[in-house]
This record gives sequence, structure tokens and C-alpha cells, in this order.
Amino acid sequence: MRKSIAILCLMIFLSSCEKTRKNDFLIEANITGIKDSTKVYLFNVNTYKDLDSTIIVNNKFSFKGKLNAPIVVQVFIDNASIRFWLENKKITINASKEQLLENGTNFSKYVTESEIQKIALRHEKIMKPFYEKQAKAYKKLNEKLITEEMFEKYKDSVFNTSRKFLFENPNNFFSLSKILDTRNSYKKDKLEAYFSQLPVKLKNSSYGKLLDSFLHIKPLQEGDYIIDIIGQNLNDEEVKLTDFKGKIILLDFWAGWCPPCIKQMKEEFPPLIEKYKDENFQIVSYSFDINRKMWKNASEKLQISWPDFSNLTNVNNSPVALQYSISSIPISFIINEEGKILKRVEYDDDLEKELDKVFLVK
Repeated sequence: MRKSIAILCLMIFLSSCEKTRKNDFLIEANITGIKDSTKVYLFNVNTYKDLDSTIIVNNKFSFKGKLNAPIVVQVFIDNASIRFWLENKKITINASKEQLLENGTNFSKYVTESEIQKIALRHEKIMKPFYEKQAKAYKKLNEKLITEEMFEKYKDSVFNTSRKFLFENPNNFFSLSKILDTRNSYKKDKLEAYFSQLPVKLKNSSYGKLLDSFLHIKPLQEGDYIIDIIGQNLNDEEVKLTDFKGKIILLDFWAGWCPPCIKQMKEEFPPLIEKYKDENFQIVSYSFDINRKMWKNASEKLQISWPDFSNLTNVNNSPVALQYSISSIPISFIINEEGKILKRVEYDDDLEKELDKVFLVK
């Protein structure tokens, strides 16, 4: 009797382990042409952080773990990489180092078993000629061989082709993530119709919740009072936008990977600080960097002397970007002492002229 109970318990335990394994991800790779003991990194493209690391032994390596939802990852090996959608299932990779180098940063065709990856590859194949035409058109635009209007037609063809594919293949994480990335290019009723037909699993995912927030949130406009932003500075101290209430605030959104942001901060901000030094004026910068090292290096190089904080979340996945209706940077907001938004200042606007208007009224 005891033996029967023990066997039954063992069967239940093994069944439980098997169930757990089925709900985890397992990456098994065989990559030829790379030396033993070469370090391999599993990198989360969304958070810009390493998930795990290991070494190659006899051309093989593996990773295992559990995800809350599928994500885009990149496996870095030596000077090559593999980009793919990772799901909670067994993923197999078979390739040579040369094949990985040829593939570049595109989604890898050497990854099997991922259904989301297959959809991503189909999209990539369809879009490739359109991207190539757009790249050639951009070169012609810079050489003044075509007009801005002519170039816009190439951009429109890229967007329309991608949109057609995504709406014809809606119920998957790849399409949802792509639509989320380009959400500001769609009319709200189109996005609402798309969201309404998604299965519960996708609606409740982080991608789905962010799209739902975008559809229902009322973005801040001139005349509205600010929504507080809370983050940390490079000294790991908590910073709140409301900490500076009582001053005229120039709220600046930027990132260390954004050349126009850096140009503006380097050329425009120091003269503004000097010009308004006797006024109740404060610049506050919020970074959309997702890589702390990049943010830190850019901040130090710029010698930022004003408050600078972040949540290390990129524009596409940031609740702050939704609240302030930000799809591109740099962008600034002039805020009065009571916390009311006086002016939304785009990159091409004359920032100094807008600030002069504020201080001349006082």
C-alpha cells in the first residue's frame, strides 16, 4: 500500500514538473564556427537589459526560464547576434557564425518553433523592398534630387503596406507590438476597432494594456495642469516634477541616443539659464533612455547642471509619453508656477521666443 502511494506521489510530482516545463521557455542552440567558452548573452530588447548569460561548449548553449508574455530578445555571441521573439516554449536555433553575420539585426530565420517569429519574418519579407525604396528616396532627398512631398509618398507606401499586413494578421503579439509602436499614425476609431477584436490574452498583456491606456487616456494639452512624473536621478534619488512647483518650469523630454536632443541641450539650454538667472526659472529634464550607462555618459558629457531624471523606459512603452502625448523627442513644455501647461514647444519652434513671452507678461 505504502509502495503504491509512493508511486502515485512520484507520478503526480513528475506530472507537475512536466507541466511547469511546458509553461517555461527553453532555448537550445547549435552554432558552428565559434570557439568553446565564448560568452553568450540573452538580451531583452524592450528593457535593454541582459536576461541571462552562459558559455558555448561543443558549439552548443541553452537558456531556460519563464516569461509573463512573449518578448523580443537578441542573443549576442562574439560579434554576431540572433534576434527573435521568445515565447514560453522550446525554441531551437541552428546556424553558423557566418549565417548570423549575414543576417545582421533582422529577425533570424534560423530560429524555429516560434509562431510569432514566423509572422515577424513574413512581415519583414513583405516590407524589405519598400524599406529599400524609402532608403534610396531618402538619399535622393538629401541630394535635393526629389522634394519633401515626393519623399512622403515613399513613407506613406511603407506605412500603408505594413498597416495592411498588421490588420490582416491581428491576433498575435508581433502585430500588436508594431501597431503600438506606430499608434500615433492611426485614427482612434481604427485602433478601437482593432483592440475590440483582440482575445483576452492579448488585451491583458503589457502591450494590450498600454494600447488600451492610449485609447482612453486624455493627453495633456495647453491650459491643463500637469500630471506628476516620478523617477530617479543618476544618484538614485527620487525626483518628482511637482518638487519644482512654484517656478516657471521648462520640462524637457530627451534621451542620450537622440542627436537633436543633445544638440538642443548643448546649444540652447546654457544661454537660457544665463538669460533667465534672475527669474524664477527652472529647467527639468526627463530622459527616455532605457540604458542607464548611455543616459549617464550623455548627461556627464553635456555637464547637465539642472535636475535630470528617468524611469529608464523608452517612449513607446512609457505611461509618461502617453500622458503628455509624446511620440518623438526632443519636445518641451513651459509650465507656470501653479503647474499649468502654458506652451507645448516642438523642436522646430523658437524656445527662447516662447519663454520671452512668459517672462514679459510677468
